[in-house]
Amino acid sequence: MKRLYQLTAFIIVAIAATAQENIYSVLTIPDSLRKGANVITREENIKFILKDPNSAKYKVHEVYTVLNESGKEYLAFQQLSDRFQVLEDAEIRVYDAMGIKRNTFTKKEMMTQAYTGSGLVPDGKVTYFSVTAPAYPVTIEINYEVQHKGLFHYPGNYFQVPYNAVQHAVFEVEGPVDLPIRYKVLNCNYRPVIKRDGSKVSYQWEVKNLPAIKVERNSGPPDKYLPQVLLGPTRFQLDEYDGDMSSWKSFGEWYSRVYLKTSELKDERKVFYNNLVKDMKTDREKAEVLYNYLQNNMRYVSIQLGIGGLRPFPASFVDDKKYGDCKALSNYLRSVLTAVGVKSNVVIIEGNKNPTTVFEDFPIHYFNHVILCIPQSKDSIWLECTSTTLPFAELGPWTENRKAMMITDNGGVLVNTPISTSQKNTNAVRTVIEVDTDGGALVNTACSFTGEERDELLMQFHDMKDDEKRKFFLTEKTWKQPDAFKLSVANKVSNPYWLKAEMKYEKVYSFNAGSKLFFEPRLYPIFHEDIPENNERIRDYHFTYPYQSFDTTIYKFPAGYTLENLPQNRSVSKPFAQYTCTYAWDAATRTLTAYAWLQLKERIVKAADYKELYDFRKQVSADMNEKIVVKKE
Repeated sequence: MKRLYQLTAFIIVAIAATAQENIYSVLTIPDSLRKGANVITREENIKFILKDPNSAKYKVHEVYTVLNESGKEYLAFQQLSDRFQVLEDAEIRVYDAMGIKRNTFTKKEMMTQAYTGSGLVPDGKVTYFSVTAPAYPVTIEINYEVQHKGLFHYPGNYFQVPYNAVQHAVFEVEGPVDLPIRYKVLNCNYRPVIKRDGSKVSYQWEVKNLPAIKVERNSGPPDKYLPQVLLGPTRFQLDEYDGDMSSWKSFGEWYSRVYLKTSELKDERKVFYNNLVKDMKTDREKAEVLYNYLQNNMRYVSIQLGIGGLRPFPASFVDDKKYGDCKALSNYLRSVLTAVGVKSNVVIIEGNKNPTTVFEDFPIHYFNHVILCIPQSKDSIWLECTSTTLPFAELGPWTENRKAMMITDNGGVLVNTPISTSQKNTNAVRTVIEVDTDGGALVNTACSFTGEERDELLMQFHDMKDDEKRKFFLTEKTWKQPDAFKLSVANKVSNPYWLKAEMKYEKVYSFNAGSKLFFEPRLYPIFHEDIPENNERIRDYHFTYPYQSFDTTIYKFPAGYTLENLPQNRSVSKPFAQYTCTYAWDAATRTLTAYAWLQLKERIVKAADYKELYDFRKQVSADMNEKIVVKKE
């Protein structure tokens, strides 16, 4: 009997050990979590331990099951280290589909290399490692700790990201009672369990069994729809600079102290700048002269030095060396403007096309960029100091339409940058198509661009090689592929920016039916936004910016061609967009002129109006697919 008990106990222990060994088997994942997911968060425990205003520890334990190739980004680990944060330890374990451990990698086996912003000044180092999946599914367990010294912002947490299902996750924040931690929960109603133990207080969020989130196309920045919690300090310390982030005013006062010792210029340089503007009468005229000087003489270099990359190089350094990053160039121009009696303010902003929302009731460091503003009683002057191509007093798509913090003499103030408009962002195309007797054509087109349409081309297109430019021109606008092609472009300072193309086609018409030839109203689609049908849209639809397009296409037909059929004039109007297309035929000269105008008035279309947006796209597409029918005798 004793031997039977021993055998039974051995079997139980063996079963328990096997179960423990295979806890990450994909067979234990509920079907409800696998549906629509690329990755399953099996277990996640993240703990942020705040010790004092200057130091904290961040401990992470994550287990992900990657179901397919689309989730392979989860197989990569990367962590930056610098003087303010240090990766203390890291380990990666890899499990197969049955949950059996196949490999372990320690920090010593990972790659660590210097991380530099521009190659001029070292920023720190980055530790990274990528796991190669022999097959999917595969499970990866990541454990690491980061020591913070100098705390400017606290790490928040996404409870869930797109196409990621969550079995179990815990996010915990712990700190001293006398150092309050502020938090703000977005896009969910998850409330923390708050515990107080003597001089410490902790906040713990726990979630279980969250099915995968599907993201609709053009849903905007993640803070509009992903469940998350933001954390913010009250008192903080970075280098010798103590700060208070409980209000925008106090936060801006901290920035003022950081910039205080960096704004002086040499006396002889002040004289130089005053001479530059001696004939200018208004602040705007002076600012334009000095902005042009900046664009022509200074260059942008990303240099992250001093107080975690937040304090700029002195204005005198930039003046002497002729380079700087965004904060250094903005601080330099502010100093120059001050020298000639023009008041300006540094503006701290997020420089992305899809910026995170800045909440008035929750001051934290949302920002990664610096610009300049010259306040005016009407139409303040905004300056992007890193650009050599933007016209004076214009911002690009990465800084318009958002809130930012202006640093004033009285601290920080939230401000709104200018709103982008369709009237500003235009592209206009005029195309003359000289059709020959065989249905081929010589095509000359001239395109001009202003506002963000211009800026996009200068960033993506202007510095390409010639063959890349030709390819970009044809593919970006989806032009009908020519048989021969010549392209000329403007210089960078041209405003509007223009392109001119000469194209030859052996057959310019789309198809024929006997003697009838069918021509497109224009050789590219005037509207090519991808707006799929969706009767259950739940999120607003975000365009990059509002814009308007003008197109004039002129067909010149030779003798022997007569007009057989002309599409009807079309007009489509919605509160957020409109489109018109008209045709005119001159029988005496056999000239057909097609004129189209499309205006996207709003950058964001509400989810409730999505059906109307889809209908707009459908009607415009139908009109673009119309054909001009010409009979060849």
